[in-house]
Amino acid sequence: MRKLLAVLLALSLVLSACVVTGEPQVGVAKKEQGEVKKEGGGSSVGKEAHSAPTAEPTTEPTAEPTAEATTEPTAEPTAEPTIEPTRGATLPRRDGSTSNSELTPITLFLGYIPNVQFAPVYVAIDQGFFRENGIELTIEHGFDETDGLTRIATNNLQFGMISGEQVLLARARGAPVKYFFRWYQRFPVGVMVPKDSPIRKPQDLKGKIVGVPGKFGASYFGLKALLNAAKLEEGDLREVRAIGYDTAPIFCERQVDASVIYIANEPLQIAARCFEVDVIAISDYADLVSNGLVTNEKTIAERPELVRGMAEAYGRGLALTIANPDLAYQISRKFVENLAEDDPIQKQVLLRSIELWKAERLGESTDESWRLTAETLVSMGLIDSIEGYQDAYTNEFLPESYE
Repeated sequence: MRKLLAVLLALSLVLSACVVTGEPQVGVAKKEQGEVKKEGGGSSVGKEAHSAPTAEPTTEPTAEPTAEATTEPTAEPTAEPTIEPTRGATLPRRDGSTSNSELTPITLFLGYIPNVQFAPVYVAIDQGFFRENGIELTIEHGFDETDGLTRIATNNLQFGMISGEQVLLARARGAPVKYFFRWYQRFPVGVMVPKDSPIRKPQDLKGKIVGVPGKFGASYFGLKALLNAAKLEEGDLREVRAIGYDTAPIFCERQVDASVIYIANEPLQIAARCFEVDVIAISDYADLVSNGLVTNEKTIAERPELVRGMAEAYGRGLALTIANPDLAYQISRKFVENLAEDDPIQKQVLLRSIELWKAERLGESTDESWRLTAETLVSMGLIDSIEGYQDAYTNEFLPESYE
């Protein structure tokens, strides 16, 4: 069954890539400096790396995958073997001077499957930044972010890329997890409308039909924050309609007035299939915390140098990706199977993602964004109060620079 699911997933992604999509290509790669584990299962339609509020973490992963690593628990990680990397261009690579015997093996949990939008991690592995910090990194992709966060909380895993609202939800239930590097500086979700639509600002959504994949996850969480910023209630809309993950057929037929989407990839898909669109970026109205590096309090207390090394290594990979997208794209081809040497759409997805990562100080969290994220969760009835939100994050492990 696992092989059948993997085949179906690969076929659907190949077909969607013919149109244009920011969905990740299927496949993983094994490298000298790090290993990427393949995760099987899941829907044929995927979203970005970002995920959203989940139910209370449990010690056992759930069984049913979703198309987005979000509120609903999803497929458990598999033990599927790794495969050889996609052939790519000859690239410069930095080999750390640390010997293998001196390296600390670390597994980093990432959502979904190998994807050009994970380029900073791939760059940091390829260029030896983790090894220079004494880390032998293995990537574990998985659909079930709840499982990943649960394993971090119980110290069965030390690090993962987890969304800020997940961290707040977990801490509200007593999980000792902490966010220490903010990857996405801008929330990656927005509201898409046809270019000829009269909807120009959030207040214009009043009385309109707005499509969401479902009333859960990053899309719904972002919509609630946008409505809060516009001083609207969900009841002020004509309808919030669950339309699933394949937005294009419904949106192109104008069955909804607007649709909540991931801004790095879905507008490209719609523009290619039907008509030009405009996007209201939620981050322009609500500075929510998205994905970043998360660990547990035990690791911080006992291995602070390891946490600092993860922040520095990943930060250097992120900085190089921002500075040299072409190099980052070619490195990503070693990790993302079937990523073409010169795919203009996937390059655009990477460039759009980079705009969401940029910051004056890479990795830095702000009190304002964490407070707003907590307040949004309270407004949704997912946590009782914002008390303790400042304990959910830290900036103490960020280096002064990433040179």
